[in-house]
Amino acid sequence: MRKSPVTFPYIVKKNGREGRVKKWPSGKFGTYFRFAGKPMRNTFLSCEAAVRYLETEFVKLDTDRSNSLALAPLDGNVKSYHELEQLLRQEGSGASLREAVTFYLAHHKKKKFKPETVSACADAFVADQKSNNISPSQIKTLEKHFKRFNKTFGTRKIHEIVSLEIKNWLNQCADEKTGKLWSVKTKTSVLGSLVSLSFYAKDQLHAIPEMGGKTEFQLVKRPKADAKGEVEIYTPDELKTLLESAIENDVDMIPIIVLGAFQGLRPAEAHGEGVNRAKLPWESFAWDDGVLWITGQKVRSKQSRSIPIHSATKKWLAPFMDLKGAIWMHKQAHSKKLISLRKKAKVRSISDGFRHSYASYRIRQLKNDLTGLAGEMGNSPKELIDSYKKNVTDSASDQWFSIFPPADYVEKIKAVLALRNPA
Repeated sequence: MRKSPVTFPYIVKKNGREGRVKKWPSGKFGTYFRFAGKPMRNTFLSCEAAVRYLETEFVKLDTDRSNSLALAPLDGNVKSYHELEQLLRQEGSGASLREAVTFYLAHHKKKKFKPETVSACADAFVADQKSNNISPSQIKTLEKHFKRFNKTFGTRKIHEIVSLEIKNWLNQCADEKTGKLWSVKTKTSVLGSLVSLSFYAKDQLHAIPEMGGKTEFQLVKRPKADAKGEVEIYTPDELKTLLESAIENDVDMIPIIVLGAFQGLRPAEAHGEGVNRAKLPWESFAWDDGVLWITGQKVRSKQSRSIPIHSATKKWLAPFMDLKGAIWMHKQAHSKKLISLRKKAKVRSISDGFRHSYASYRIRQLKNDLTGLAGEMGNSPKELIDSYKKNVTDSASDQWFSIFPPADYVEKIKAVLALRNPA
């Protein structure tokens, strides 16, 4: 019977290994296979010699103990290698034999791996971030997240913690005051801080072995976001109550509420606590031109923008018009003051409520002009879609921007300010 012609490259398989024979234009035959991650090549005068070489070499590699890198060589059969691979998959988070060898060479031969506790890594990371001029608010967030994580894992070596432990910890964490389990937003934020910590521990401190893959912290799947509910906003009556309470209890809060509710500023733009930039000054109000200039106040992009000064803003800030310098003089007081004021006014707490309320009522005035609103608020139109309540009426919008102070307001506030800064 006539044999079928040989086609190239010709594949040779034996003992679980694979190589190939290729015919060169010169008439010679080249062999190729990989061993220990390296290409192995040779050349022969005939195809038969090339095939015989590969078959012999594959047997030799599995029986010759000199080819073993281990101090205690394997028994010399493919089954042993397969068993090791299976053991690594079961006990080594799916690592391959090659990854195990790579790890050994990188961290035992070169002595790079330096085990550290979670607490030590967290302290070093925070100190590094401070030296990089990270904003105080970001530092405060990192410290808060690590403090909570340290309560459970602080004394543990960071390389010993596995993803399942982190996931379970996130799922059982609750607000220490209310006992309510963390929201998806909180869990995602904390996980982000922990992943950044793991990068620093691996790349800078060498406290997590370099395995060529993801850290255990990265392997934790981000919590699935809850279905977004309708945006919460303040009613005109609630805002009026808050402002009237501020007149009686905390005059400092009046400008901050006004900047959020009638001008749409972010809280950090209004009070400037915990950010690496100058606080918003009274000079930002161009009263004669009817414009509030926000220059470089956006936290990330430092984008500048102008916002028309609304009538309500002008009336509520009339007693402050002659002031100079920073609008908010406190270093770390905004949250406590706002919480206290809400309690006294018996008005509910809404996260970023003033800004979301501004967007909701202002979009009605602008006849759904998202581009115009985006320009005022320093967002893209796409970002704003999730930031305002959809069913606000024109009547409610008119009420919001018609909340004016009582008749004796200007004299009363000026008297308070005069007591603070006597001539």
